[in-house]
Amino acid sequence: MFRDIREISRKFLASARGHVAILTAVAAPALVGSVGLGAEAGLWFYQQRVTQMSADVAAYAGAVEARAGGQYDAIRPAVIGEAERHGYDPAAGPITVNWPPASGSNMNERSVEVLITQTRPRLLSAMFLDSDVVMNVRAVASFDEPGPACILALDPVSSQSLIFTGSSAATLTNCDLMSNSLAIDALAVTGSGTVNVSCANSVGGVEVSATLNLMDCPEPRTNLPPALDPYADLPEPPIPSGCQNVPGGGQPKTISPGHYCNGLDLRGDITMEPGVYIVSGDVTSNGNANVTGAGVTIFVRNNGEIRMNGNAYVNLSAPESGTYAGVLFWGDDDNLASTPTDFNGTADSALVGALYFPSQTVSMRGDFAGSGGCTRIIGYRVDVSGNTSFDSDCTGNAGVTTVHVPGVVRLTE
Repeated sequence: MFRDIREISRKFLASARGHVAILTAVAAPALVGSVGLGAEAGLWFYQQRVTQMSADVAAYAGAVEARAGGQYDAIRPAVIGEAERHGYDPAAGPITVNWPPASGSNMNERSVEVLITQTRPRLLSAMFLDSDVVMNVRAVASFDEPGPACILALDPVSSQSLIFTGSSAATLTNCDLMSNSLAIDALAVTGSGTVNVSCANSVGGVEVSATLNLMDCPEPRTNLPPALDPYADLPEPPIPSGCQNVPGGGQPKTISPGHYCNGLDLRGDITMEPGVYIVSGDVTSNGNANVTGAGVTIFVRNNGEIRMNGNAYVNLSAPESGTYAGVLFWGDDDNLASTPTDFNGTADSALVGALYFPSQTVSMRGDFAGSGGCTRIIGYRVDVSGNTSFDSDCTGNAGVTTVHVPGVVRLTE
């Protein structure tokens, strides 16, 4: 029997197949180990990518929250929530949220920094490594800061909710345009005229068939989030029990705040005293009107129309403080959308403050620039035509609320 075993062994060792079998047996553990280590290294790369992705998404979410005006106590939960939804494991390591970032090239309040540490357990690598694998990733997301909008159309769906028409020139200084509509032509520049503005912005698209000159951006910004209505929570003024009327006659007049139950007909020389004018009817001015007033808010209700004649001289400014600071004309949001709101100005006229008509179309047919003007137009829809120009530089004009155009959020580091 032993001779048989020896003979079999001799033949096995003498055979090439025998040599291969021995080498294979010797090399098998190393081969299996190499494959295992390669697979584990691949797992590390995958986990690193997942961790980086979770940091990127979390930083983006934080920047979106910051863009909406959120503070740290709102930014941090938004960051952590998105990180966990995209693979971050709190049990594997901490997450740090910095607003503004603690390092890098974007240390400002328009940026959010996220740092994530994840510790991954060793598998086969435990034979060679003394400690678990630690992964550190960092991401920074930022949003840009467009200029304030001087014209905002609130309509969320309609075509051409903000439109420039006609063959004349429109020059709007220090002014961004903003349409909240999702339509592909939410903001439209049509006709054969020229429109000069700082920048054009839209939730949907921008359609241009005339000349659009953008002074502060290379091209229109589209697919933005909607701009917030800065006056959405403004309380309506209480309605007094009595009624007032504009005195007749051709002599200069001074009128006081109150309830003008039969409309507000502005003729001749009229000075409006500071305060809130509640108008249950139309507001009109004819070609001979010379209307001035400071600290004035005109609240138009009961489907009252606005008809400002193009030859009238109107120089009005909104209050600089108080509940209605910055609001010059205000249409009740119960007014029908079809109620006309026409402002036809002259080169010497000035409306300083907001023209706020959340349920109506605001039609601008002329100039309301004045000297150093500060005009804001916020309407459900806005239609601008004719030779229109106004300045929207509100520096130094206390009380006028800024209409913020949402900036584009992007990963910056």
